[in-house]
Amino acid sequence: MRKPKTFGEWCLLAGGILTLIVLMLALIGDLIAPGNTISSYIIIDGRSVEVPPLLPPLSRLHIDGRTVTFILGTDQLGRDVFSRLLAGARFVLAVAFLSTIVSTVIGVFLGLISGYIGGLFDRTLSLVMDSLYSLPGLIVAIALAAFLGTGLVNMSLAIAVAYIPSYFRMVRGNVLSLKGMPFIEASKIAGASPLSIALRQILPNTFPSIASLLPITFADAIITEAGLSFLGLGIEPPTPDWGFDLNKGRQFFLAGYWWIGIFPGLAIVITVLGFLLLGEGLNEVLNPKRWEA
Repeated sequence: MRKPKTFGEWCLLAGGILTLIVLMLALIGDLIAPGNTISSYIIIDGRSVEVPPLLPPLSRLHIDGRTVTFILGTDQLGRDVFSRLLAGARFVLAVAFLSTIVSTVIGVFLGLISGYIGGLFDRTLSLVMDSLYSLPGLIVAIALAAFLGTGLVNMSLAIAVAYIPSYFRMVRGNVLSLKGMPFIEASKIAGASPLSIALRQILPNTFPSIASLLPITFADAIITEAGLSFLGLGIEPPTPDWGFDLNKGRQFFLAGYWWIGIFPGLAIVITVLGFLLLGEGLNEVLNPKRWEA
């Protein structure tokens, strides 16, 4: 493996490492944490043992000759903060993944047909998307989440709608710049159908732009999901969630129990930073001409 040389390659490497760590911790969380994510009880040798609340980080409990370490302490209900952090990662990443997929598929499809067809259809759809794009994504997600209700699918759909315009605008711009190129004209002369030209000639040329935007959308979706959960529009408690735990943790911060809210906040920052670096790195590597200009 060669050493990264450009700034984009370094961003790609750093972002890839951070996101890989987060994904691995989310996948193996049940194996490395005590597991009391929704109650104050843990199971030791088939027996339920209650965990004291508000234990500071690195606290240890000695039970029947066994030692249980609470790396990040316990919250106000005696639940392990580290276990909730890892379990919350799975939920947050699932919402971000689903919302990113939905926004990408719909946004790319609409941008492709709008840019290629043009005319009144293009102007009308562009006006709708520009109007939606002008609104802050979190505001759009809040409005839709309040209407749809809580839950993983509803949150994902609410967040997805906020990011459809980003893909629409990007793909439409690429289509407008590509459909007048000589190879497109040659395909028309050869008798290729509009659908074939759009899917086989134009769409593949938009893949680099789409790939570089995916991690950035993923990072934005994580922030938006945390914001919805912070406001009480996310998953129903006591399901672990970073935004919800951050909201509850801030209530105990001034009392000296800083670890309840600090660690979910750090998890959001580190995860978002990883995906943003990954997106910037992909953007420079896949679109070098943009950076050279």
